[in-house]
Amino acid sequence: MKKSILVVWFCFLGVPGFAQSGLELKGYFGVSGTLVGPKAGMVGTNSGTMDGLKEFGLGLSYGFGQKFRINGGVSYASADVEFSPPPCPNCLGVSELYVHNPKFEMLSVPIFAEYSLTNFLFVAAGPILDFQLSEWNNFSDQSGLGYLIGLGGKVQKEKFVFSVFPNYKRHGVLMFEDPQGAKETLQELGLQFGVGYKF
Repeated sequence: MKKSILVVWFCFLGVPGFAQSGLELKGYFGVSGTLVGPKAGMVGTNSGTMDGLKEFGLGLSYGFGQKFRINGGVSYASADVEFSPPPCPNCLGVSELYVHNPKFEMLSVPIFAEYSLTNFLFVAAGPILDFQLSEWNNFSDQSGLGYLIGLGGKVQKEKFVFSVFPNYKRHGVLMFEDPQGAKETLQELGLQFGVGYKF
């Protein structure tokens, strides 16, 4: 009986601590420059370029102590894709042989650690779980495991947190399906702007 009361008491004491722990809900918007290509350069293959990648995301983070946080969330990214088929001087209408979807879409689940260097600067890194929603973009499906790393800054005003997060992402490091032939990977160099609320 005494042990049960003690457990309930510690749980009761833990509620205010949890409320002040720095649980944060954040919405963010990002833009990225991209590079799509095989791991090794190949001659005579088709090529694709991606422009205007934008992402919208929702994240939840929890602080441990004053400097360390764990972040998780979900984001949606989209971009325009241009495709150039491999050169074929003696072929007429070769581009018509390729089915091409000019719209790239992907759903991502980032889970990463964040460490505060100062009251303003932080460094962050961790894995990303990707699910490519679009098909026929004429490069390897990026569904699989990737990673992100970045150095950002944030300012807190009462319970609101405003952040800027320049980052590098590499998708398709470990793919769900083994691609046929050359394996293309998507790389991003981007900038995220976020607004969070601490509970």
